[in-house]
Amino acid sequence: MADYYRILGVESDASSNDIKRAFRRLARETHPDANPDDPEAEARFRQIAEAYEVLSDPQKRAAYDRGDQLDPSIFFQGMGMSSLDDILQSVFGHSSFFGSGMQQTVSGRGRDVRVGLTLTLEEAAFGAGKPLVFRTALACDPCEGAGSSNGSGFLACGVCGGQGQVRRARQSFLGSLMTVTTCQTCQGEGSVLADPCEQCFGEGVQEGEKSLTINIPPGVEDGNRLRMAGEGEAGRRGGYPGDLHIDLHVVPHPQFERVGHDLVSDLKVGMVEAALGTEIEAPLLEGGTKRVKVPSGSQHGETIRIPNKGVTRVRSSRRGDLYLRIKVEVPTKLNRNQRKLLQEYSDAGGT
Repeated sequence: MADYYRILGVESDASSNDIKRAFRRLARETHPDANPDDPEAEARFRQIAEAYEVLSDPQKRAAYDRGDQLDPSIFFQGMGMSSLDDILQSVFGHSSFFGSGMQQTVSGRGRDVRVGLTLTLEEAAFGAGKPLVFRTALACDPCEGAGSSNGSGFLACGVCGGQGQVRRARQSFLGSLMTVTTCQTCQGEGSVLADPCEQCFGEGVQEGEKSLTINIPPGVEDGNRLRMAGEGEAGRRGGYPGDLHIDLHVVPHPQFERVGHDLVSDLKVGMVEAALGTEIEAPLLEGGTKRVKVPSGSQHGETIRIPNKGVTRVRSSRRGDLYLRIKVEVPTKLNRNQRKLLQEYSDAGGT
């Protein structure tokens, strides 16, 4: 059986902290990502990880010290730590600390963006493609959002050793006190960019204008909100982008009023036309007109229904109805002949 104490370079009575400290140092030196041209680096790293897994576990260490034969199946699977990634995660706080692996720990999802978009009633009723321009964090062009100008990626922070924290001991009248503070060099992330992009200073994002065409679905209403996944702020250093939330505002129409999926519009009818009946060309929201019959004796406020000329229903091709609200107009100026005729109508019992 391999001499795990010798592999880690510690004494047989080493404390758990000594074992972890030794593994941390050796892992950085032997990790395959740090030795890309050495084909044997992976084998050495696995041996160090195996030694650490046994000696960091009190039960496994006790069995090893007794000279018990350890079952090979306990290494990196099934018991305790399930993989090399788990070991790295427990010691360093992440599963890789060179190249792209570390980028996952220092990258960040972009924030969601909320904007408003104004629609006409026609656009809300029938759908439209609307241009939208807003300011947000965009992926930096020179480094393609990675934060590193030449793709060199990240290195473990030399100040905190990849821990993200700095420990300092100071003397007081109570004795030696240990303080732990966030590392100011890496801002607690445990890594630093090897070659930060000069354009975005290593952030991977820059503020700018983003232009989109928003496909407004038919039937949306004032106050509805649309969500576009991945169209918000760009993620920091290659992280996932946030989402875009669009608050819709539908401006009032000068002629049509929306009630659910129906439309209501006033239809001006003369007094005589309402009494005798007539046909009138009524305007439609989508443009054009439809000829409608106004029955004789129509009263002010009554409605005429035109089916399937309202608002398109969401996720459907069906439409609501259009209701024409009769608005009887009484003449405000009469010539002598008109007044005479109306008087005769009144004398004959008309109202």
